[in-house]
Amino acid sequence: MQLSINRESLLKAINLIAKAADKRHNMVILGNIKLQLSESALILTASDLEVELTSTLKLPAGACIEAGTTTLPATKLKDICKSLPSQAQVNLTTQENERCLLTSGKSRFTLGTLPSEDYPSLGNPENITPLTISRSRLTDLIHKTQFAMAIQDVRYYLTGMLFDVSQQQLTTVATDGHRLALARSVIDVSADLNMQAILPRKAVIELERLASELGKMLGDKDNAVTLSFGREFLQVSLPFGDVDSAGQVSDNLTVTFTARLIDGKFPDYRRVMPSNTDKLALFNQEKMMDVLRRVSILSNEKSRGVVFNFASDGMVEVRANNAEQDEAVEMIQAKYQGEPMELSFNAAYLQDVLGVIQGDLQMHMSQSNASVLVNQLNDDFHQYVIMPMRI
Repeated sequence: MQLSINRESLLKAINLIAKAADKRHNMVILGNIKLQLSESALILTASDLEVELTSTLKLPAGACIEAGTTTLPATKLKDICKSLPSQAQVNLTTQENERCLLTSGKSRFTLGTLPSEDYPSLGNPENITPLTISRSRLTDLIHKTQFAMAIQDVRYYLTGMLFDVSQQQLTTVATDGHRLALARSVIDVSADLNMQAILPRKAVIELERLASELGKMLGDKDNAVTLSFGREFLQVSLPFGDVDSAGQVSDNLTVTFTARLIDGKFPDYRRVMPSNTDKLALFNQEKMMDVLRRVSILSNEKSRGVVFNFASDGMVEVRANNAEQDEAVEMIQAKYQGEPMELSFNAAYLQDVLGVIQGDLQMHMSQSNASVLVNQLNDDFHQYVIMPMRI
C-alpha cells in the first residue's frame, strides 16, 4: 500500500473516527485504525465491537500509488498527523515485517502494523426501518436526555437511551431509576409505525458528538439525517465534506456510524410520568441555578440533598445541611399554587435538568414522597421526572 495525501484531509478523516478505537480492549487490533486504499478512495475504520466509525475519503488523481490495506495504531497515527506542519504532504508506505513508513518533508516515522484481515467487522443492519430527522432536532433529542442514562447498572438496558417511535413522533428517553429525561419530536413517518430500540451509552455520546461536529461546520444551516434501525444495529451516514455557500455538504468525506443495539426491554416510561399533580411552582431558571449552586455547598457529599419548603406563594425556602451540622438556607422567589409542602431532592439531578433548559422552570407536584414532573414553561416536548429523597 502506498498513499500520498494532504495532511488536513487525512487528519480530518482520522479525528472524526479515532474515539471509537479502544486500545484497552482484549483484542489488541481494536486499538488500531484499519486503512483500505483503492484508486478512488481511502476508507478508515475504528471500532470497539459496540460502535464502529468509518470515514470514506474520496481521493484526487495520483493520491493512490499502490492500493492495499493495513492497520495502524490509532493514537500514534493521529498524534503524528497533528504534529506535522499545516498543508504538509503525508506519504504512507507499507513495508515488509509488518511495518509502515510515514514520511512528510524531513520527518520520518516507522510504525508497527497488524494484519487487516484480522480486523473484525461489526456488520450492517438488516430489515431496516429508516427515520429521517433534521440534524438539529436529533442533536436536541440526545443532548436534552443523555445526562439521565445510568453509568453502571445491573439493569443493562438503563445504560443506554431508548428511541421510541409512535404516533408519528420520535421520543428519546433516558433513566437511571432515580430520574428520567424525555424529549420528543414530530417526524414524517406512517401513522401506524411503532418501533423501539435502545442505543448504548458510548454510541449515544458518539452520535451526539458527530452531529454536533457537523453542526459546527454548517453554522446556521441544517440538514436531514437518516437513522437506519435494524434488528441488531443502528446505522447513520453523515456528510463531512466541503460546505458551499448554500450550506450543501459535498460527498468527498462521509462518516458512517454503526452501533450494536442493546437487546433488552426498556421500562414503560409512560407509567412513571406524574399525572395527578395538584401543586405547581414556577421558578426563574438562572436564579434557581444560582441558589442550588450556593446551598448545595453544605449538602451531604454523598446524597447531595437539598430541601424545598413550599409554604406560600411568593417565596420558597431552600436549605441543606451535612453531618458536620453545617447549614445553608436561602429564599427564592416563586409562583406557587397548592397546599404547603416540603420536598427533598438530589441537587445534582435538578442541576442537570436546569443545564438543558433555557426558560422559566415549572415543577408539578402532588405529595412529598411522590415523583415530580419538571419542564420548561410552555414546552411539552421536553419533560423530566425526579424522585424525591429522604434526608
